[in-house]
Amino acid sequence: MFLKVTNKSNMTNINSQRGSEWRRWDLHIHTPKTKLANAFKDEDEEAIWNKYIDALETSPVQAFGITDYYSFDNYTILIEKYFNRYPKSKKIFFPNIELRFSEAISRSNDNPNVHVIFDNDETNCPHSKISKFLSELKIIGESPTGGKISCSDLEKEDEYKAASINMEALKDALKVTFGDEKPYLIVFPANNDGIRSTDSESPRKVRASDTMDEIADVFFGSSKNKDWFLRNDRYVEGESKPKPVVSGSDAHSFDDLERLEGNVPNFEPTWIKADLTFRGLQQICYEPDVRVFIGSEPPVEARKKQEATKFISNLKIDQIEDYNESNGSWFKGVDIPLNPELIAIIGNKGSGKSALVDILGLLGESNQEQYFSFLSNRTKNKKFKQPGFAENFNAEFQLESGTAISKNLNDFVDKAKPEMVRYLPQNYFEQLTNDIEIEEFRREIEDVVFSHVEQTEKMGKTSFSELQKFKTQQSSQETSVFEANLREINIEIVRLEKEGNPDFKLSLEEKLKAKKAELDALEKLKPKEVDKPEGQTPEQKELTHKIAELNKKIEAINEKEKQTVEIVTKEKNKLQKATSLQQNLSSMNAEFIKQKGALTTVCEELGLDINQIISLKANIEPVTTMISTIKAEIVKYETDNKQSFGSITNFEEVISIPDLRSAFEYVQNEISKLKEQLGTPQRKYQNYLDRLSKWKSNKLAIIGEEENPSPGTIRKLEARLSYINKELASKLDAAYTKRRELSGKIFESMQHVLSFYSELKQSVESKLASVRTDDFSVNIEAAFVLEHFFSKTLLDHINKNKTGSFYGKQGAQDLLRSLLSEVNWNDFNSVYSFIEALIDKLKNHKGKPNDINEQVHNVKDFYDYLFSLSYFSTRYELRLGDKSLNELSPGEKGLLLLVFYLQLDKNNTPLIIDQPEDNLDNESIFTVLASCIREAKKNRQVILVTHNPNLAVGADAEQIIYVRLEKSQNYKFSHETGAIENPRINQKIIDVLEGTQPAFVRRRLKYRIK
Repeated sequence: MFLKVTNKSNMTNINSQRGSEWRRWDLHIHTPKTKLANAFKDEDEEAIWNKYIDALETSPVQAFGITDYYSFDNYTILIEKYFNRYPKSKKIFFPNIELRFSEAISRSNDNPNVHVIFDNDETNCPHSKISKFLSELKIIGESPTGGKISCSDLEKEDEYKAASINMEALKDALKVTFGDEKPYLIVFPANNDGIRSTDSESPRKVRASDTMDEIADVFFGSSKNKDWFLRNDRYVEGESKPKPVVSGSDAHSFDDLERLEGNVPNFEPTWIKADLTFRGLQQICYEPDVRVFIGSEPPVEARKKQEATKFISNLKIDQIEDYNESNGSWFKGVDIPLNPELIAIIGNKGSGKSALVDILGLLGESNQEQYFSFLSNRTKNKKFKQPGFAENFNAEFQLESGTAISKNLNDFVDKAKPEMVRYLPQNYFEQLTNDIEIEEFRREIEDVVFSHVEQTEKMGKTSFSELQKFKTQQSSQETSVFEANLREINIEIVRLEKEGNPDFKLSLEEKLKAKKAELDALEKLKPKEVDKPEGQTPEQKELTHKIAELNKKIEAINEKEKQTVEIVTKEKNKLQKATSLQQNLSSMNAEFIKQKGALTTVCEELGLDINQIISLKANIEPVTTMISTIKAEIVKYETDNKQSFGSITNFEEVISIPDLRSAFEYVQNEISKLKEQLGTPQRKYQNYLDRLSKWKSNKLAIIGEEENPSPGTIRKLEARLSYINKELASKLDAAYTKRRELSGKIFESMQHVLSFYSELKQSVESKLASVRTDDFSVNIEAAFVLEHFFSKTLLDHINKNKTGSFYGKQGAQDLLRSLLSEVNWNDFNSVYSFIEALIDKLKNHKGKPNDINEQVHNVKDFYDYLFSLSYFSTRYELRLGDKSLNELSPGEKGLLLLVFYLQLDKNNTPLIIDQPEDNLDNESIFTVLASCIREAKKNRQVILVTHNPNLAVGADAEQIIYVRLEKSQNYKFSHETGAIENPRINQKIIDVLEGTQPAFVRRRLKYRIK
């Protein structure tokens, strides 16, 4: 006989609204009056039961497997007594019948005990059926009358000790009793005389062990057994199925009940993540690796305590006071408890799913406010934020720490506050296409990579940019020097290219031709010779002699002025060089002081004296003294002393250019006065001499001096043309070679930075490797990437209104796009070939040469930009196969970004995703995305809106929130929440995600899936 008692007092509490939660379970505990090894002793039977019940009620264990040998009558006695004593208790109990196998599998030949744990809901598993099972289960041996003995026939302790069953009897009794239904779990021991003790040298025992392993649903063992039973190669032949392992107290006495606290060695506590129901217990068979934890505390429970501000414990939404519901009821008294792991929000279209996650994003100060859909503030897409709606509702979420965050739904995200959640709205992935957003995402990749770097490798730096600057400082300094040298060589190249321009050479030839024509014309205008007059009077001779002497002085003054001009020119050149030297030395000193200051901190940290290491300083004083001397010399030669001249003046003592010119004017006036006193023949002859002197001077000005001819003279023009024809090409080639070398050195410095990026990303390689498949290969590559502004900046240098290869805005963009398509930015030769091809297009058009000076606004600035390589830099690229982010389809892009956030983002704030499966195929969702979500929820709370069962069910969501918005009922919002194993929630999943059960069954039949 048994008492038919059902634990009805707490049936409403067994399905938690928070879904599958971690709780302590002990599925192997004996009661007072257990059939064998009963060590519960006290003054009287009632006191024993009360003491036992009190111990269970005060223990941290929530669910018990009440165990007895070949019987479950003690289970029914306990249920009645327990809830009479604690009618409001939330403890849950399951019948556990322990049986001994007749066949041993261990070396010691001890017989293992098998357990059958039954559903505690009598609707699914009536006690009468358990009794029938015990009647059908025959033990080994016969009764005195020769018949078979069933377990229900056992009465005495000796009979229980001697009883044993075989595997076939157990299977037959279960089949006869329950048919195809399975309201039970078969549990087999792992240790002692169990599976892990199998005598491997006995083929018979190995076969028996494999059979028991195959039949068992669960194993009693320890944390050391878990990994073994999750393997699929346990059998000698054939593939095994992963099985869960649980630990039990196996309590037979009051002393044994101390094991319930979880502190007794060799009796580790078992945690199961499930509703406190048999359906919840069954879930461990489907998810054996994640639904059971043996140890002091599951990691998520520890994290809830250590990181209490990183978990949202519940969400509340309600109407403001006095709202009359004129614009809809919407959210009224909404209070949703939230699971700390994976939460899936489901519902039909327009049911308010996105509303919940938008509200969480608002409360969590999400940076993605611009992509909100329900709380959108975009003019063309305002919905709930139009006047009369959002302002009538307040929302609040509470963190596990107890902190509450509240806002009115018409409020905005406070950008000054840090994000408390990472929210990925439905529109975010679709909008992540333009260059600026991709650039921002690349910076986010840098932050994520940095978060994976070992603390010792971060060298005390708090961000990726700080560490990059610290480790690539030398490369940056080298690049600055190379860029300065590059600018100097470009000045030379621009000058040489102008000289090498055919038009420039033609202009020189035309100037030479004009000068020669000018010389020919001058030759024709040579003054006609006048004979020197004969028979001059003594007075005329004296005058002629004086004029001749004065002319000699004129020539001497002219020559001295010419020499003085050359001297001043040289001095001014020296002054410029000395001044530049002074500035460079000053800059060098300043830079040295700066660098020394930067190194001082490092030296102090290392216990070194910077002054003992560096004592360099440029002595500028000699240069300063020289500059003063040169300036004084220039002043001496350029000062107008307002000197007076006379017949006794010594013109050799006149030294300044202004004074020499004044002297020239004085002597010229004296000559003019003397000429006035000459007679006609003498005056005519003197005029001839003056004209001849001027003619010779003009001729020399056209032809030029033999040494250092002046610019524009025949000799100078001929020298320049000879230089262009014979030397210019080699000088230009040398300059080009030097420029290529400088660009190459800049590229090498950039590669040092690239090496830093490559080394750092190794910390995330293993994370990405875990989700790679043959069809889905995701990588983070460190590569040189063209800046998003390059095309605009480069084309701004080019005059697109001039006839040439880059004529017209569209034509210029198309040509540049074509040139860029061939560039490998990680290969210097490829980059330089692009630059040369670009310049060639500017210098040539349709087979004819073009003047680059007409095609480009400022050639020197253009060259500085182009050859400095500053328009591409090191970036991280998230790639799918060989395609970068901006080359992917919307579906590929969405999957790639989701893998990034789920697999790599070490930020432990709640991750909220709105319909991540859009544009994704179901195979990718199941094989990649669901796997990533399962991994992510180990480290952070994940909340996702989905209409795909591969995510909600495939990722084993701990909590399902079913939402509904009844527009016909004045926009009434409602919700139901619970675990997948909750029957009501389970039905909602089937209805919403599978299209109702008949639709699911029909698809299953068409697919021919049994």
